[in-house]
Amino acid sequence: MNGTDYPDAIPMFVDESRVFIDANPRFAIVIHKTACNGPCTAQNVANFFANDPNEASTHYIVGQDGTVVQCVLEKDGAGGNCCVDPGYDTFWQPFVDKGMNLNLVTFSIEHCDPTIDNSTPCTETQKQASFGLVRYLVKKYNIPLDHIKGHNTIAPINRKNCPGNYPWAELMSYLQQGGNMGVPTGWHDDGKTLTAPNNIPVVLGFRDYVLNNNWDSNNWPLEPESEHNPLEESNPSLGQGARQTFRWKTLEYTPSRGVFEGWTGQELMLVRAQRDSLKTTNDQLLAQIKTLQANLPMADIQATISACTKLSGDLQQLVK
Repeated sequence: MNGTDYPDAIPMFVDESRVFIDANPRFAIVIHKTACNGPCTAQNVANFFANDPNEASTHYIVGQDGTVVQCVLEKDGAGGNCCVDPGYDTFWQPFVDKGMNLNLVTFSIEHCDPTIDNSTPCTETQKQASFGLVRYLVKKYNIPLDHIKGHNTIAPINRKNCPGNYPWAELMSYLQQGGNMGVPTGWHDDGKTLTAPNNIPVVLGFRDYVLNNNWDSNNWPLEPESEHNPLEESNPSLGQGARQTFRWKTLEYTPSRGVFEGWTGQELMLVRAQRDSLKTTNDQLLAQIKTLQANLPMADIQATISACTKLSGDLQQLVK
């Protein structure tokens, strides 16, 4: 466990002085985008939050590469959803009437976008990571789907482009299907076991990963799940874990990391290096054998044959 609430998140927490301790913000989820106006990563944004003089923050940040960073514990309120603008969504009216800071009742999720107007579409990896994170919060805290809002519903003037072109329809379809992006075409799922067209089963966390990550139907498993120690030869620090190899990807699992895509390229490079090393050794041994054969006197070869023949005859006599 790395100290985060969400197992797939990287911990980069802001100081407690910047958050609302024990606010218990379970009423709604607010989706944000960064409008970075340049390249940015989830880690870059987390570092900004850690030092922002305005003490802005969100609970989570999702990078374009699918990295999820947690900056604020779920039990606490973050600093991303403060104040309403004129024209705000009446969804927030009960809290506005009470003069409440909306950070006390909301989870907030930031998404990296390098444009200033948040017009960059989410990458497939970012979208998958975001949908999985939202699903986790919805299920964990029993949050209704109509309680998932954009920042622009709070601040339609100052944050009118936040979260910009976030894929709302896809998110809702995903959540309404129970958090599954669907069974790949030609596969079969009975609720516990996902079976590929080649009849190899995919179960437990690997099944969930395939169902939740827009899996290509032609990416069949090549083997059932199995335990390995070390899990990756090229990265022994992972320790023991489970692995299932597919045609194009390798899924792996450890208790500390959950399910993740293994370093297939790095493992392949190691195997190639080992193959080349063995080939070199084999070539050297063959050369030594040829040298010995070339240098061994014929008389010694004939003497060895004669000795073997005599030994064979002696053994036959003993058998009789």
